[in-house]
Amino acid sequence: MNKTIIINISGVIFHIEEDAYELLKSYMDDIKKHFGNYKDSFEIVSDIESRVAEMLSEMLLAENKQVIVIADVASIIQRMGKASDFERMEDEQYAADFATERKPAKKLFRDTEDRFVGGVCAGIAHYFDVAPKWMRLAFVLMFIFYGFGFLIYGILWLVMPRAITRAEKMEMKGEKINLLSFQKNFEDEINAVTTNFKNVGSSVPLLGKIASFIRDLTDSLLRFVGTTGRAAVKVIGVLLVIILGIFLTIAFVLLMVFLGYAGNADIATIFPLNIINEPLRPIIFICTFLVAVIPLISLIFLLLRLIFNNQVAPKNTYLLLACVWVLAVATGIFFAAKIATNFKQEASYSETLNLKSNPSKTYILRLGDERTMQENVYGDSLGNHTVTISGNDRDFDTPNDLRFELKVAEGNLPILSKTYTAKGSNFESALRNAHKIEYYYHQNDSVLTFDSQFGLKNASLWRGQEVAIKLKVPLNSTLLIEKRIAERFFWYELNDCIDENAKDDTLIKVKATANGFICNKTQEAIENQREYNRENGITDSLATTLIF
Repeated sequence: MNKTIIINISGVIFHIEEDAYELLKSYMDDIKKHFGNYKDSFEIVSDIESRVAEMLSEMLLAENKQVIVIADVASIIQRMGKASDFERMEDEQYAADFATERKPAKKLFRDTEDRFVGGVCAGIAHYFDVAPKWMRLAFVLMFIFYGFGFLIYGILWLVMPRAITRAEKMEMKGEKINLLSFQKNFEDEINAVTTNFKNVGSSVPLLGKIASFIRDLTDSLLRFVGTTGRAAVKVIGVLLVIILGIFLTIAFVLLMVFLGYAGNADIATIFPLNIINEPLRPIIFICTFLVAVIPLISLIFLLLRLIFNNQVAPKNTYLLLACVWVLAVATGIFFAAKIATNFKQEASYSETLNLKSNPSKTYILRLGDERTMQENVYGDSLGNHTVTISGNDRDFDTPNDLRFELKVAEGNLPILSKTYTAKGSNFESALRNAHKIEYYYHQNDSVLTFDSQFGLKNASLWRGQEVAIKLKVPLNSTLLIEKRIAERFFWYELNDCIDENAKDDTLIKVKATANGFICNKTQEAIENQREYNRENGITDSLATTLIF
């Protein structure tokens, strides 16, 4: 059992055994005695004490213990060196070995003692062992020719720490941190300060004044940021935390709503939720929630840490959040790939219907106002009848690929064909999905009314359903196409025949000929064609009809 005492080294409290304390005290007394004749002996000894405190803290943390023992002190003395080593420097061979000894890896710091603005260029120059003037020239050229030199300098200024202690300055230059290096670094610093003072004060006084002004201005700005600016940053941080907290609350409420409706048939009409199979919806909802909110939670923790300058969550919390986020992403990708297998195969089937003939061969095409209209039923006991179903359950912009095509029939009867296409995990499931499509039209004498969209039976899932409508009319038939249905299905073919200023129920006259369908161009289309011909030197006669 050993006696333990409490000591204070460079403002850090340590528990140390008595024999280790005696050895450490003797070591520090030798150092103070050796540097006692130096003008700045207090600064040198303070830097050495700071380095010793840093090394002791690293040892305690690495070995997960609380008390310093004599072996720890002996290890530090061996690494730092003894005051007696200065006497050995008089030996030429030892001095040569010391000079050629392998230097440790450098660390990137800002050198504020050899700075023009913030010390970024000087710090980078030390790291890559080049002259600071070349780094400054490189940043000036980037600012002049590329425009982003200022941005890069600002980012590096924020990222790179400032070399404050003598140990950090030595690490910046790649020097070993021991007593000999401390003395050498101090002597080099004194010589450099003297030389720079002479150069700036005598040879280039104007440059010295400019550099001094820039440094003073920079220091004033930094002091402002450190007081008023810090308060403003905290206020902004609090506001961001409140906003992010509101977003988290909204996301949680939405998750609860979606989980509550996960098995409800109504949710099947919402795109893109109507892509997801019902058993997979809760998993997808939870994964989406985690992927979205975990970055927000991490950002809140970071802001709170910056605001209160304290760790608000255990260190393992961030690692746990990262693991959960990666797991949520991986799970979401897995089930997304599983859902994608429902789009592997494609299948289709067609229906062909003979429409009611019209002696005048005139047919009016209109767009239905209701959601669906049951088509005519012929030959049953009730006779011809029509059932109209109002309402619309295809909201939320579900993809609705509906195409309409006009053709000239070979016979004297109008023919309507409907082709239904869908996708599935295999051909059979794709065909079943195609049979779940419902599309309605209605014929009342010469009036053919078509629904603008198709629907899915029993709130079925969306599986890339498509509907192709093909209307064949006899030769020399006349079609009166309502403007609404022309704009919905035939905009490309009839764009020059559609008057944009006309009402929606305006009818556009189209004639079925052996060469195709023809319609009369609007006056605006004719004027546009005339202007185009005049600008391009075309002398051909204007076409007043459009053939498609």
